[in-house]
Amino acid sequence: MSEAGKINILSQLFLNEELSNDNSRSLTERLSKAKKAGLQKLIIWSVRPEYLSSLVSICRGVGISPHLWYPMLADAPVDFDTDAFKIVRTLDDGRSEILESQKAGGEEFEFLCPNKVRQEEAFLSRFEEILGLADFDGVFLDRIRFPSPANGIGEMLTCFCDTCKEMSSATGSAFEEAVHGFVKKLGSKIGMDEVLETLKEFYRITGEFLEFRKSSVLQLLASYADRARNLGLEVGVDLFSPSLRNIVSQDYERISRHVDWMKPMVYCKTMGPAGLPMELLSLAKILVEHASRLSEREALEIIGELTGLLLPESFDEIRMEGIDQKNYELELNKIDQMNLNPVTRIFPGFEAVNLPPVCSVGLEEVRNYVDATLRKGHDGFVLSWDIRHISDAILEYVGDRFE
Repeated sequence: MSEAGKINILSQLFLNEELSNDNSRSLTERLSKAKKAGLQKLIIWSVRPEYLSSLVSICRGVGISPHLWYPMLADAPVDFDTDAFKIVRTLDDGRSEILESQKAGGEEFEFLCPNKVRQEEAFLSRFEEILGLADFDGVFLDRIRFPSPANGIGEMLTCFCDTCKEMSSATGSAFEEAVHGFVKKLGSKIGMDEVLETLKEFYRITGEFLEFRKSSVLQLLASYADRARNLGLEVGVDLFSPSLRNIVSQDYERISRHVDWMKPMVYCKTMGPAGLPMELLSLAKILVEHASRLSEREALEIIGELTGLLLPESFDEIRMEGIDQKNYELELNKIDQMNLNPVTRIFPGFEAVNLPPVCSVGLEEVRNYVDATLRKGHDGFVLSWDIRHISDAILEYVGDRFE
């Protein structure tokens, strides 16, 4: 069935190696094939910014629109020391679940405080400098959030730097007190029902500070988006899946007023940061580690009740199989209920790569994602997250589907 003319197809490129002549030829061949499959935009992240101009030239040469992929609060491509800008935690515990293989590849996921970053003009100047390295059509803002469950509870429940304390006034102190009270209550050998109520109560009493976090993220995003738009660039943004958006303080509705398009990361088969399996498993582990009476099944049941997602009963199952792809459509349903800017477009992102141990997705899973995207009436999607690791079979399927 041809559905030509209706669908915007995007993908991404993460380059953490040398752009040799062989790599350039290989990428040109891959993008030529992707262009024939309907790829219109490529979102580009090069760990070495000096390669951006060449990468954009390759895109232009095959007729694909290049967009800069810019991580803002973790792994930001700045040329100065950022230790003084890191988030400050109040809890000493909390184990990161981020894979060593990802860290070795250039993604540390060590987060900076959005309020400290916003006060330092050097970050925005560096953003403009990198935008000026190549002829981009747009920019894609990533990692504009607070740390997620994958970073551990200590980093997830932040920030307690002097800047945040001063800006949030009494609500920061109240949040810090609530965090310690929350952890203490979880450790008091309570059962499943009490854990669920403890979680709900924590979010009730910390609502004001959580709103402060959302505003902190929004103000920083708005300053970068405005700067990009002043340069005539289209602005997109990477967002956590709807069920987890509040945990990382991303307000879809307010963010939609500042960008041209949004990519919800609804990854059902990814054991990496932002992947629903890793984030949900990390949450469940936090509950089991702090509420010792809780079983794996009970922890996942609690999270399922709070999120409305369909989850397996064991940690091994979620680790090995991910979560049911039916959750993809459930997440898109939540977006339908939001009061978004009507002119801001939604291009859902789903994994389409074979990159074990983080993700191994085949043609059947991609077909399921595409079918659900079309059923929900979206006119585009992002094949995530590295075009070089998307199989020929998947590209051929997309090309045949939308030729």
